[in-house]
Amino acid sequence: MKKNIITILLSVVLLSSCTLDREPLTGPSTGTFPASAEEAEAGLLAAYKSLANDIHQYNPGDRWYDQLSDIGAMRTTLSSWPNFGLSTVTSNLSHVENTYARIYKAIGRVHLVLDNLDNLRGVVTDEQYYQFKAELLCLRAYQYDKGCKIYGDMPWVDHALTLDDYSYARTPKAEVIANILRDLDDELLNHLPIAWDKATWGTCRIGRVGAYMLKARICLEWGFYADAAKYSKIALDLAAGVYDLTPLDCTYYATHADGEPNPTPLFGYDAEKNSTEWIWAIQFDRLAASNTHQGIYSHGSRVHNGSAAVGPSQSFIDTFQCVDGLSIAESPKYDWKNPWKDRDPRLDLFCLRSGARAMGVQFSTDPADKTVFDYNIGKAVPNGDVTGNKSEYGPNGTKGPGGYLWRKYLNMEYYASVPGKDYEDELDVPIMRLAELLLIDAEANIEMEGGDLARAKANIDRIRARVGMPPVTVTDQAGLRTALRYERKVELCCEGFRWFDIRRWKGADGNPLAYKAMNGPQYAPAFGASSTGNTAFNLVPQIDENWIVTYEPTKTFKDAKANYRVHTTLTFKLNKDELWPFPYSEMITNPLIGEANNNPGY
Repeated sequence: MKKNIITILLSVVLLSSCTLDREPLTGPSTGTFPASAEEAEAGLLAAYKSLANDIHQYNPGDRWYDQLSDIGAMRTTLSSWPNFGLSTVTSNLSHVENTYARIYKAIGRVHLVLDNLDNLRGVVTDEQYYQFKAELLCLRAYQYDKGCKIYGDMPWVDHALTLDDYSYARTPKAEVIANILRDLDDELLNHLPIAWDKATWGTCRIGRVGAYMLKARICLEWGFYADAAKYSKIALDLAAGVYDLTPLDCTYYATHADGEPNPTPLFGYDAEKNSTEWIWAIQFDRLAASNTHQGIYSHGSRVHNGSAAVGPSQSFIDTFQCVDGLSIAESPKYDWKNPWKDRDPRLDLFCLRSGARAMGVQFSTDPADKTVFDYNIGKAVPNGDVTGNKSEYGPNGTKGPGGYLWRKYLNMEYYASVPGKDYEDELDVPIMRLAELLLIDAEANIEMEGGDLARAKANIDRIRARVGMPPVTVTDQAGLRTALRYERKVELCCEGFRWFDIRRWKGADGNPLAYKAMNGPQYAPAFGASSTGNTAFNLVPQIDENWIVTYEPTKTFKDAKANYRVHTTLTFKLNKDELWPFPYSEMITNPLIGEANNNPGY
């Protein structure tokens, strides 16, 4: 299916621009393009390819943002990214400017086709015309929604710009969101097929289920709960018989000798071909220029020649419930001497912890383990995660991400592709799947006035049942809100939602949850703390109604049930860190913005 799409990409040559979405064109004339269905399809696929161009630290952008939240940890010296957790980001930071430029470049590719789409009237059928238009407007809505979440007010541009047409003031984000929701008109979306033919397109094109899901997601994010419930129900009704939750093997492997958890039916190459849960995904393919990422490098263990750059935080590991549905602070099943036993199976499916096996190799962050067993070749190999060149950057090294790695996107096909290669990773990255749609529908019904709480509970229970977790026992709004926030945190980890969730969700004090979740020490396992000069702390995990995990000190390990060291100290400043700063280059080149119009606090 990938190869079918690559044979079409790209007949349109697009050059990069300096500001907003000015996209010079070589090839078809801007006055006639698109002049045929083939040209429109090529331009549309070029717009889709923009999703694959948003790469941060070797990773697709949406997958990267969770590393900047409370559930992710990263190497402490990682290309200025730690600044995002320290409240020290500036407007001229390359990550701030590049993300903004990529959003408008992607929007510019949409406009190159959309501006003259009426050229196709009488050339293609009305159904083709409206399908092209619906997909283009979905792509534009996706980009503007992301921009407003990150930067707040954004210049609203609805056409391709010229070199003389570039001065646009920041449009209030409420107006931008209103514009994109108006674009996603129900009558227009109904021209889309429920899902595109998977044999031809895989999941790279957004169909009717995805379009209504996008509309529901945007409504949910910005607090339009009744509309979110309306559109998520439409999407779920359409999805029936087409999409389903992918079964997962939740066998618990206590040690690396026992076996290896396998998330690949939902997140690996197998999922690209066989999962019916993926609704829309970013496509990557080695056959197309600049159409790979290097997620395997940043996520991979140093034993596998990866950089071990990012992983789950300790507080995220401590989030996972026990199999009785209670937190580790409450459950009688939690054993501090054997903390992995009787936990939500998604802990081992999505996260890689010391003592487990990954891609056929024992994983250990204990400094005492100088070798690890490689089951692929049947013998011990040097443990690059704790010893050897740059081992300080290992998963629990002094500069590493904090003791753990992500398992969610690891599989044996990765292992075969890494050693001696350029780390070209062509694993597609889902940006919409059925589990998220169920959680959108659940949250909308929990938060809207008069929402269907029984429906919300059923959606949550369906996701939990997939991994053998018990149904939630609560039925009231407050209890279901707590259950929903646990499920989004755990089920959607490392998929790009957490950064914004803890900004849009408010605590009892009225402040964003990020104010609590992103302030104070971020801990890591205390392996080797004394030998590295770090101090080990005996701590008691505290888990609140929003599933924010904090810690209180105690005197003994037995009382604490946790023995950690400080990985880094996070800072979140109210009325500042809700947004990124506005890009410096845009403020100084756009006369209708100017340096005085930055976001608050910068």
